[in-house]
Amino acid sequence: MTDLNDLLTHVRNHYVDMFEAALAELREKGHTLIVEPPVVDEAGQLVREGALNLGARYDLALVEGEGATPSAFSPSKMLNFTAEAFHGAGLDIVIAPFQWDNVRIAIDGEPQAIAAALAAWFEGALSAPNDIAEGGIQRAAHFLSEPDVEGRTSIVQADLGTVDTHIVMALFDALRLAGASRVELGLPDSDEEGSYEE
Repeated sequence: MTDLNDLLTHVRNHYVDMFEAALAELREKGHTLIVEPPVVDEAGQLVREGALNLGARYDLALVEGEGATPSAFSPSKMLNFTAEAFHGAGLDIVIAPFQWDNVRIAIDGEPQAIAAALAAWFEGALSAPNDIAEGGIQRAAHFLSEPDVEGRTSIVQADLGTVDTHIVMALFDALRLAGASRVELGLPDSDEEGSYEE
């Protein structure tokens, strides 16, 4: 059986390698970049939205004169693998093929407790570690949607940005402690067709 941490690391590295290559190409063309800037208002304060009161990050911004224009990076390929199931400490985890920057997370558990756990986790995941260089990848998550609740299943869409694998592993721990019984990562329903790489 594939190790959960190893599988997530492969998916992350596949995305981050393409993102870093795209950044290098833009710099070679003479662009000045801000990598993964937080979404802030005119006063420089983090913009918070939705019921969970969460912030967000852009993929990058192109510096133009005294301003900067946000831009999005879309990977051309997605890592292909066979869906894997894991079980430990009362939590079932299913990992189907997904993109690190566009993942559907379905969680079985009490919706209010799950929402609180998601919000607390994302607050930390959105922040870059203290030792990060300003011009490099920020090792931070970018976006988490409000939960769409269907019975006892909460579904969110997330852009994990360049956040480290151990932070995603910590999400599973947080959800387990919040009473989740099952977590599934996969593609959003509208994105099930796409280009794959083995």
